[in-house]
Amino acid sequence: MHKESDSSPIWMMRRLDCARRRAAEQLFAEKPLQKPAQHFLLFEVERFSQAGTPPTQGELAHRMQLAPATMTASLSYLERLGYISRQSDARDLRKNRVVITEAGTQAAEECRRSMEQLELSMFRGFSEEELASLAAFVRRMEDNLNNILKEDSET
Repeated sequence: MHKESDSSPIWMMRRLDCARRRAAEQLFAEKPLQKPAQHFLLFEVERFSQAGTPPTQGELAHRMQLAPATMTASLSYLERLGYISRQSDARDLRKNRVVITEAGTQAAEECRRSMEQLELSMFRGFSEEELASLAAFVRRMEDNLNNILKEDSET
């Protein structure tokens, strides 16, 4: 492996992530949801809701690997925008279920369109074969990292 250099894969991924974040910030600068994490949170609420059971705040925090306080703040922001509502769980009043609103569904669709635009720009000029190879490499890296986490949890 390489040290801190232009050809080091880990440093290349870091620079790529920074460039992607800057491009996303520019693309979303005029939109209510400017941070990709907010989009993914809204997508998760929508996904759970479409499956039939709105998620609890705790389920969302666990799924997104966020601290409960961070989740509460993020949900409060989405609630102020009218994208979600929180409702007491009928079986356990200590829990809140997070429900996407019609405005939230529309915002999620707009976010999807913007993210697709970013993806098209990012992968412009790549062939289908190159994209398939890239996806396979990324999956393999993710599996390798997950194996490290699995090994650490077993010891």
